[in-house]
Amino acid sequence: MVQGKALSAPGRIIFLRLESGARLPQAIDEELRKQGIGFAMIQGIGGLKWARLAVFSPEEKKYYSTDVEPEPGRTLELLSLSGNSVLGPDNTYYTHIHAVTAAAPGKIYGGHVIEAEVDPLAEIFIIELTGRVEDFQRLLANRWGGE
Repeated sequence: MVQGKALSAPGRIIFLRLESGARLPQAIDEELRKQGIGFAMIQGIGGLKWARLAVFSPEEKKYYSTDVEPEPGRTLELLSLSGNSVLGPDNTYYTHIHAVTAAAPGKIYGGHVIEAEVDPLAEIFIIELTGRVEDFQRLLANRWGGE
């Protein structure tokens, strides 16, 4: 089934510069709360010290994760960070972001970001989507066990 519905228009665009030691997705969630944003698209690039990335098994309904680190003396390049976040009915942010990383030239890893540590920095754009947060919550209710 295809489900498409115009729910909103872009609102504010927030540039978030994260420095060494910042954690993903927690730092994004903190900024969303600070800015009072109910639903946002997320894009970014930068560098990481390490990342825990995962892929989902629909049959088993669970994630399989792997820890990714750069080669010694290098940065884990964050080639692409993409996703969205919705404020759930329990006032918790449900941030779903994916990343493509490079541990070395030609050594690429990608998947759902479980957790990551920024080093030396990450440049994140948060694109607020205006509209009723309840509409977004209804569409993304699977994130907290809804239908």
